[in-house]
Amino acid sequence: MFRRTLAIGTLVIGVPALLSFLVNAQPPPEGIPADVEQPSAKSPAPLTADGAYSTEHYWPEAGKYPVPDEPYSLTLRSVSLEDLAARNILPLGIYKGTPELNARRDWFNAHFYDTLAAKKVWSDGAQHYTSEWQAPVTWKYAGIPQAAPPPCDKPQPTGYDAESCRYVNSLFKDVADKDKQKQYREQARRGRDVWFKGTFGNQDEIYLHFARTTPNGIKDIWYPWLDTRERATRFTKYGLINDPDCSAGDESTFWWDRCPDPHSSGVLGYRKYYADPTKDTAGKVVFDPKTAPYRDDELQKNLRFVVGHPCVQCHVGFDPTHPPKDPNEPEWDNLSATIGNQHIKQPEMFFQGTPKDALARIALEAGRHGTIDTSLVANDFQNNPGTQNNIMDFHNRIVREQLMKDPVTGELKKGLTQNVLKGGEDSVGDHLALIRVYVNIGMCTEECWTPNFPTPGSLFGESSHQRPFRITQCAKDCDAWNYADAKMPDLAAFLVTGGPTYLLKANDVDASPGGRYIDLGKVPTGRKIFARECATCHSSKVAPAATRADKAALERFYEGHVFGAEEYWQYEFAESERNSEEFKARHLANGRPKQFAEKGIYGQDWLGNDEPTAFNIVGTNSCRALHDNHNAGHIWEEFSSEDYKMRPSPGSVPVTIARMVPGLGGVKIGERKIEGGPGYLRNISLLSLWAHAPFLHNNAIGELTYLADNKTIDYTVKGRIAQFENAFDELMRSDNQTVTGHRPEKITRVSQDFKLAAREDGQGFIKLPVSKGTPLGYFTSLNPHRPLTMKCDDLVENKGHQFGVSLSAEDKLALREFLKLM
Repeated sequence: MFRRTLAIGTLVIGVPALLSFLVNAQPPPEGIPADVEQPSAKSPAPLTADGAYSTEHYWPEAGKYPVPDEPYSLTLRSVSLEDLAARNILPLGIYKGTPELNARRDWFNAHFYDTLAAKKVWSDGAQHYTSEWQAPVTWKYAGIPQAAPPPCDKPQPTGYDAESCRYVNSLFKDVADKDKQKQYREQARRGRDVWFKGTFGNQDEIYLHFARTTPNGIKDIWYPWLDTRERATRFTKYGLINDPDCSAGDESTFWWDRCPDPHSSGVLGYRKYYADPTKDTAGKVVFDPKTAPYRDDELQKNLRFVVGHPCVQCHVGFDPTHPPKDPNEPEWDNLSATIGNQHIKQPEMFFQGTPKDALARIALEAGRHGTIDTSLVANDFQNNPGTQNNIMDFHNRIVREQLMKDPVTGELKKGLTQNVLKGGEDSVGDHLALIRVYVNIGMCTEECWTPNFPTPGSLFGESSHQRPFRITQCAKDCDAWNYADAKMPDLAAFLVTGGPTYLLKANDVDASPGGRYIDLGKVPTGRKIFARECATCHSSKVAPAATRADKAALERFYEGHVFGAEEYWQYEFAESERNSEEFKARHLANGRPKQFAEKGIYGQDWLGNDEPTAFNIVGTNSCRALHDNHNAGHIWEEFSSEDYKMRPSPGSVPVTIARMVPGLGGVKIGERKIEGGPGYLRNISLLSLWAHAPFLHNNAIGELTYLADNKTIDYTVKGRIAQFENAFDELMRSDNQTVTGHRPEKITRVSQDFKLAAREDGQGFIKLPVSKGTPLGYFTSLNPHRPLTMKCDDLVENKGHQFGVSLSAEDKLALREFLKLM
């Protein structure tokens, strides 16, 4: 019997799996990569003898796009992995790769573009759209080859590739050694291609695993917004960002967008690959996706293409300093690859084809824009939305030494790490932290995830809880792991080049400058308030413990320290202060602040110290802090350090009866001590905060605003400032509901009545009625394997972070203006 099961939000659901059709495929010829794609269903591209693309046929517009050289308004960083190693920032972690990877490193390097995408190949030659729950692995992996772009001294085949060249050509101009300069640029370009194009077989998560959660199985898994007739309103309706290279298609493109990249779906973050031919029961091909004429139902039935999703599905967004005039038709220079999309409910995109009363759709529609539940699939059974990280200035993040366990050898050893996830869980170095993200968005789901998930409906024994994901097992059973693993250094080389976005560099859609929105006269006062009230958590210049409780001492400690960009340092100090001889002698060197004169861009304050703060001190919604997937014995055990697992307990939380129990739900029956690592939130960076409202880890402080049509989120500079100011105003208010002028209490509630299965697999005779307006956390923070008590019973989403609430109105205003400069 097949089952459909998946953790959506924090609830595992499922029903018996009945599929309406089966898509089959022939095995690849010997020596030819599987699923060799063609740019046109009507004009197959010839292959070279080794099965690779002939570049001139892969790119229908080869050489059409010259490389632009206009400067960026966003800030980039000419930082290389070699630079970081020289400063003892690298290597992070102790992981050196699996035996499967290390034996084939040269091959992976030679086949970089052949292994950005992958597909399963079964011995029977069939493409299976179903897999028995926790069944043995009976398939292998093969790459879906893509053509390598030409060097950046030549015109490019797509606007994306031309933009990549513009990006890397703006870097490392200070490197005198031209060979090294070329090496650094090429590696950053490859990493950018991993970010935009690396899917590594993760389409199977959608078609195999997500289909287990929907009422009608694979029939519900399709992407109506990919229809090219949606292009003109994709951002307005969904928050999706159109590929600037593409244009509206027609029946000749099968109602997909017309794109020069044959794998672009027309929407950034979604890559398309030919499905395998559909066969009848006798084995006869009834639909060949590469040659068949258009069918009205082909998109809904996934007949022609399957869709994978790289990291930019969450992270690409409009450049806050240079927004597009039309959000549905951006240009490449309107986009930032690492800003994080504040305007999308990303997981919901996968379930647009489901019925409106499907639990997956109800739970995901209730989420806030710009957030994603990081335990969406690897379930922790607690409502756990978090913002998509804004990736900038990684070279200045705090690096700490922690005890780690090598997942291959079992050796315990000290290693360096930075922390990325909200609770500091990813604490084993950048390499494993990055590749875990690819697993988290679907890579190797059937091979490495579902075997470690609880069995639906089980209440006792090993089958009732998750088990650790084992990296060595994954590398053996899922070669896509090795495809991605080989590319993580390239990806890191790209990500470390991302920098902040500064309001003073911004120009709005009407060409008005961002500086109009800052009262620079208030910034020096705001800087001193920040030093006294905020810098102990939000500065990478860490104050001594003895100083932190003394606000006057803190102001003295940060005297002369520049929190923002060197370019704007003078705005942080009053004229009388910066012109005094004492200030010049103590804090300047040849007219530059000493921190920059001595360290260059490494003198930039990251505006966060990444130290863990206990959930009961910061006071924000606790469910994210209690996330326990990285505990010993849990799914991500190998992706957290031993020191993480030994963190002291931050305290206890109430144990309450499950909220769905009539009459008794929410009654306290005891307390539970938090142990094993959870219970903390790291002190995040405030760089570019002006561009990232709403606030907090769950975007619950503040609200988005809309353009005049009341449908399109206001993405403009003016709109971002309005959102920043209303979020700041809410942040500076009490969360005590008895205080005049308190924050409005926010609790996410379901939008309609529906029936909730009492068991996680959706089976059984009991279906609980859930009324419109019921708090989402009533059931998304309930572990169906421990159904009597709440996993996390914390419903208010915008409480806590009461720091600075007691400041005067004048001080709050000055602090607000200072933060706009950062």
